[in-house]
Amino acid sequence: MYCDKTNVNELTALMLSHGIEDVVVCPGSRNGVLVHNFVVAGTERPVSGEVSGRAGKGFFNVCPVTDERSAGFVALGISLAVHRPVAVCVTSGSALLNTLPAVAEAFYRHIPLLVISADRPAKWVGQLDGQTLPQVGALEPYARTFSADEPAAGDDGWFCNRTINEALLSLAHDGGRPVHINVPVSEPLFSFTTPALPAVRVVREFCRPENAAFPEELTEMLRTARFPVLLAGQYEPMAPAGLSRIEEKGCLLVLPEILANSPGSWRTCLIENGPGEFAPDVVVQIGGNMVNKRIRQLLRKNRDCRVIRIASDDDFPDTFGHLHSVVRADPGRVLPELAERLPAHPAVVAARAGMESRRACADGFVPGHFSDVGVMQRLSRRLCLREVGALHFGNSSVIRNATYFFDGGVCPIFCNRGVNGIEGTLSAAAGYSLADDGLSLVMIGDLSFFYDQNALWNRRLRGNLRILLFNNGGGQIFRRLPGLSATVARDTYIAAEHSDTAEGIAAAFGLRYLPVRNYEDWDTAVEDWLDRSHERPVLMEVFTRQDDNEEDRILLNTFYQ
Repeated sequence: MYCDKTNVNELTALMLSHGIEDVVVCPGSRNGVLVHNFVVAGTERPVSGEVSGRAGKGFFNVCPVTDERSAGFVALGISLAVHRPVAVCVTSGSALLNTLPAVAEAFYRHIPLLVISADRPAKWVGQLDGQTLPQVGALEPYARTFSADEPAAGDDGWFCNRTINEALLSLAHDGGRPVHINVPVSEPLFSFTTPALPAVRVVREFCRPENAAFPEELTEMLRTARFPVLLAGQYEPMAPAGLSRIEEKGCLLVLPEILANSPGSWRTCLIENGPGEFAPDVVVQIGGNMVNKRIRQLLRKNRDCRVIRIASDDDFPDTFGHLHSVVRADPGRVLPELAERLPAHPAVVAARAGMESRRACADGFVPGHFSDVGVMQRLSRRLCLREVGALHFGNSSVIRNATYFFDGGVCPIFCNRGVNGIEGTLSAAAGYSLADDGLSLVMIGDLSFFYDQNALWNRRLRGNLRILLFNNGGGQIFRRLPGLSATVARDTYIAAEHSDTAEGIAAAFGLRYLPVRNYEDWDTAVEDWLDRSHERPVLMEVFTRQDDNEEDRILLNTFYQ
């Protein structure tokens, strides 16, 4: 029988699946459940066969050593002999600190030493609870800590699994490195009634040399998939050229978000507002952050989905909770190869045809009011993007509205989508306009504009910076959040309702100011706004009503269903 701690059982099963077979254990009570599992797995031999690409025994060799300082070096020595990662397991408190000399040695010699520390729950740090100190980060800078926290009630353990997978894969990085996994364990400690280790998701990692082929097993997974999709998140300044070859071939359904800077981003609007049948079984993920929330939700609920992430960095995002493999390679090199090796897929070709038909219907949208989406639609039809240096969008409502009317792949599209909220949009666009001679068009909401107005406090700004300010009297996005209307605090305190205008700001900073309150005003002002003869930035402020915006947004969504 194994222990009844979910995180401990998950760690035990994943260590075996990743081929870690040798564990040096030190005495202690808090790590007793860990040691119990290692010993039981060493005698019951729960796993057999192919492990992490090689023939593994599938059970642990457990070596007891009382002194933690010595135990760290014993594990280091075993690793040198067996040429694979070896673990050392210690209890809570200062026991972990005693492994630091061995960890430092392993760091400089590129030895894959895994240090596993049991820990008390974080709430007891600093509370005069014995053998309790901050263990997360205690071995830095020589070993990064990964915390395998106990899943909360009702949690499916996804994040614990993801964290342990990342930690174990990190042992092979940089030619071998020490890694620390901290395992908080709450009381009661000693209950051993679990009959078997769980079936765990094992994430594979392929560190692809520049001239090596894309892994054949992943190519076969895509070739035999029922409905394979390529999802592209934020890419700057432009998406890799290989996306167009995948698109032409029809081997994967290409779904670039607007920030992916690739043609076809309108498809994500169809999925965002569709009936919910979007259920690919294999997803290739490239790029960064996403705007569309519903696509993330649909993929997270799809238990049959497997995700292959292709990226050249060392990050480990499991955006949809179904990460299967990580290919450490430049997507710009991999995608053309996939286009050559994969055949056209009938389900992809049919899905594209259906989307084209639905898009033709969506083009018939006519706004019922003077609204944010109505202005955005008219601007998209008026602009020739090939004559624009860059488009900059504010977060929240503005970027979401833009997804319906602007397509990527013509001029760069930017948004502070990494971690920012309302801050920095105007400043980032102003900085871009200083370094690029093309027109920098900024579309921004009122809260973001007023928050970042000091971006205009710069005498070097030129006439190539053009600002379209959507002033609807507060945060429009808060009208869309389910349940928020139930609080009397929404409009005044949360959405920051206001009656301010930017006219005085424009005068203070020497900007040309164009107020717009209806489509007649718009038709005249937009020509002035786009006139290239201006020597200073031009600010066009569009005044709309939140109720009108919401009605037109709902109407727009029906055209994409």
